[in-house]
Amino acid sequence: MIYVLVVVAALGLWLLLLTTLAFSTRSPDIEPGPPTSELRDESPALVDLITGNWRLCDEAASATLLDLAAKGAVQIEEIGPELSLVRLREPRTALTAYEKLVHDHVRSLATDGVVATGALAEGARNLGRWWKSFRRKVIVEAREKGLSRPRWSRSQAALLTVAAAVPALALGVAVAATADTGHKDGGFGAAIVGFALLTSLLGRLNGERGTAEGARVAGYWMGVRAHLAANQGFAEQPAAAVTIWGRHLAYAAALGLARRAVTSLPISVPADDKRAWSDYGGMWHVVNVRYPRRIMWGRPPWPTIGRGLVAGLASGFWLWLLGIIAHAVLGWPEPLVMPVAYLGAAVAAAVPIASAIADLTTKTEVEGQIVRLRAIQVGTSGNDQPKYAYWVALDDGHLRDVKAFGIEEAKWSPLAEGDRVRARVGRRLGWIHEIEILDRSRHRDASSYDDTGELLLNVPENLGEVPVLRRSPLAPAAGAGGGALAVSGEGTDHGGPAGAASGGGGADGRTAALVTPGDLRRALGITVGPAGPYRETLPTPPWLAVRSCRYETTGGTPVTVDVHAASGARGGYLMVLGHLLTRVEGRQLSGVGTGAMLYPGVVSARTSEGTFAIHVHSPAGPPPEDALVDLALTAAARMEGGSPVA
Repeated sequence: MIYVLVVVAALGLWLLLLTTLAFSTRSPDIEPGPPTSELRDESPALVDLITGNWRLCDEAASATLLDLAAKGAVQIEEIGPELSLVRLREPRTALTAYEKLVHDHVRSLATDGVVATGALAEGARNLGRWWKSFRRKVIVEAREKGLSRPRWSRSQAALLTVAAAVPALALGVAVAATADTGHKDGGFGAAIVGFALLTSLLGRLNGERGTAEGARVAGYWMGVRAHLAANQGFAEQPAAAVTIWGRHLAYAAALGLARRAVTSLPISVPADDKRAWSDYGGMWHVVNVRYPRRIMWGRPPWPTIGRGLVAGLASGFWLWLLGIIAHAVLGWPEPLVMPVAYLGAAVAAAVPIASAIADLTTKTEVEGQIVRLRAIQVGTSGNDQPKYAYWVALDDGHLRDVKAFGIEEAKWSPLAEGDRVRARVGRRLGWIHEIEILDRSRHRDASSYDDTGELLLNVPENLGEVPVLRRSPLAPAAGAGGGALAVSGEGTDHGGPAGAASGGGGADGRTAALVTPGDLRRALGITVGPAGPYRETLPTPPWLAVRSCRYETTGGTPVTVDVHAASGARGGYLMVLGHLLTRVEGRQLSGVGTGAMLYPGVVSARTSEGTFAIHVHSPAGPPPEDALVDLALTAAARMEGGSPVA
């Protein structure tokens, strides 16, 4: 009981400290200024940030595109009630980093310099990473203008981090002291998990807060909002109305007053699974996609024949049983019992079998553009591993309502939305037997954009990104204490002895040896290039020594595979990396190293030589669990057999 009281007391004191600092670092109150129509120099994205309690909202990207139209960098035209176009123009003035990000996205989607407004959600970009870069670029400018600053200073972040170790350590001691003999090592894991949860909470509360100047400017813009809300009907204005209203419509969008214009410019929202935009045939148009229930549609022929036989047997049995009951209760003629059962069984089996045989003997050739690629979970296997159905929706230029076709994973993986393909399809079962890429999609490069260094900025979304907890990437490598290694990536050293991290921007060779391109081809069915540097920041504490590398697919769906490794007792922190990345509870795996955890798209394992984590990210969702387990078994064997990371 005493251990529980100590843990509760330590946790309560830490939460009190956190609450006190959170209250003292809140943003200043905003006093709305008098209504006015005069616009200041701040961009609509900046206005969205400072008037939204220093949180950037989704409409900021749409407002930025409207501002680009008002300044002549693009032109928005309303062609009809359901179709508006964005035409690219050469910018008359230099664009800010986040304006260029929006402009580049439009350029990547445009055909002959034109893209439909509804198609702005299309493309192969990683939307989460794109929005994160947009947000950081806006905050860079806000801080340069003195309108925003980090919520916590370095000393406050350090204080909260060090203080979080106290309840975590108390939890570890309590678990170790109360555990049965032989399970004392659970205290170390409990301390790590406790520290991870506390730092995760700390990271969620961190972010931007306003300055006194920012509050004053925000008050002015609230006065502009009052004027726009009182005097103009911006709510129902289309995006093309920017040619009339100019920048006032862009600011109305940033201030939440131009909902119709914002909705028609879906830059910061994911693409709709069932409503796609296509320019196949030369004219932008909507394609409505259906994913039928997989009774027969979307299934391969041979398994369908087997399912037909099973359906026939089941139908015959139940009809026979009902016939027996009807004969006994209702006096149904006994000579008709078996014929009816045989007839029902024949009908139930004949429909799927006939459809499958017809598709095996006669296939239809379909040529068109891929508008949707989706992997949808349809259940789990016997060991609780998810099973997926893979869909391809094609626009052949004739139909506006299409049914997605089923396809096997090996043929689905190399494809990308926007590819122009020729497929041999069974029309009755909707199964793609063969598919050939005629022209690769221009969207394949739409996920590439210019990160202009703002990724080094302290805009923390988790504790691992707070600069006081890691050295700046521009700091010298020498002088850090302990055995901590940097989170590798582009030669970055976040702690540890000099030279510990992979240098020169290359991948860490010892980590890359744990998982090879051949392993990924075997387990995931993807083709990747050589291991490259990991250029992002892990949500890990500063004392953790991590080496990392990244694999990226060379074609098809943009898939990344990150491999992280650490040595020593502290390396066990990687066991909870999946929780920090996915925010879901994982499950334990047996038979992999000395302990392993499995999360959606992430697997981590501890061995006698160290700990590793493998993270697979794909727009189609997490890979099958058995593929992750396969990779973990391979990496564990290599780590224990001579690929140490120390």
